[in-house]
Amino acid sequence: MLKKFFVAAMILFLMTGVVHAETKSSRWQPVIRVGLLSGVKQISLQVSAPCIIINAAKGNILKKIPAGKSFIVALKYMDVNAIEILPEKIPLKDLKVTVGEKRYYGGLSVVKDKGALNVVNLAPLEEYLRGVLAKEMSPSYPLEALKAQAVAARSFALKNRGRHEQDGYDICNSTHCQVYDGVTNYESIDRAIDETRGQVLVYKEKLIDTNFHADSGGMTENSQDVWGGTTPYLVAVREIVQLGTPWVVKVTAKDFSSRFGENFGEVKSIGLSKMTVGQAADDRTSSGRVKSAQIVGSQKTVTMSGKDLRRKFSLPSTLFDMKLEGDAIIFTGYGSGHGVGMSQVGARDYAGSGWSYEKILAHYYTDTRLKKLY
Repeated sequence: MLKKFFVAAMILFLMTGVVHAETKSSRWQPVIRVGLLSGVKQISLQVSAPCIIINAAKGNILKKIPAGKSFIVALKYMDVNAIEILPEKIPLKDLKVTVGEKRYYGGLSVVKDKGALNVVNLAPLEEYLRGVLAKEMSPSYPLEALKAQAVAARSFALKNRGRHEQDGYDICNSTHCQVYDGVTNYESIDRAIDETRGQVLVYKEKLIDTNFHADSGGMTENSQDVWGGTTPYLVAVREIVQLGTPWVVKVTAKDFSSRFGENFGEVKSIGLSKMTVGQAADDRTSSGRVKSAQIVGSQKTVTMSGKDLRRKFSLPSTLFDMKLEGDAIIFTGYGSGHGVGMSQVGARDYAGSGWSYEKILAHYYTDTRLKKLY
């Protein structure tokens, strides 16, 4: 029995991805493996505290690195398949490592892959969030909006842990997952993260996909109208502000027509009902976003989805009207992003009206509740 307990404890210890134990005075938190770079031949590094380089497969120490010293990890000099760079004495959360010109929280994993190196940040989750919030929401937003964003970002990271498992890490540092820019220094963001430490959103006791976007334009969107399927907690809700500042995209008729292939001819007319927020139509979703539009050309007629139109003409959102006016197509719309889940501008406005972060989250993620994991 004692042997089984020891083995189980060792497995749990190694699953954190970090062989250096935290000090007793530090508080535990998950470690997220964030993909930073891939396909490089070498990297220039610097650490803020004395570190060890270990063989990731066996755990033996290969080298010790003093604080502040710049050094290079190069493919041609790596004798093992993967190394980890970890603090020798301090908790992982207190280490900062510079990769090229950018600083990150925590340690690093460097792995050989297809004749090159992949670089992964071993980031304690609460520190990782500091590098996310500064890119995903303005530090000048009200504290309650930042706290809502902190919970959403933390939940998303844990729910999607392992999303890039085949690439050797948990999540990436781009918009495909969450934008992560490493070390930041904003008092408002630090406070938002610290005051919601360990809090996530759950639906029926399971972590949820806390999708969020910049601005709904007046009403969020049902997840099935964007990605298909049905997610009960990602349903369309109205905003405190309806139709803020509009955006306009103008495309010449010639350029517009050329995007539909040689057999399309010249655009003659566009079939799309008028947009009204919260009003569905055959060609619009319940929030008023474009489901599809009919584009009539001199040689053929094309029906295109709102998502494809947005992608083809780099539109901020699918909440738009479009019309042929002279020799141009005019798109006039509102909002920015896919429209599912929390609107960051909406969270700002609700916080400015006195809403707590708990109320903001409950508004955007239907029938969910906050849960403290650690």
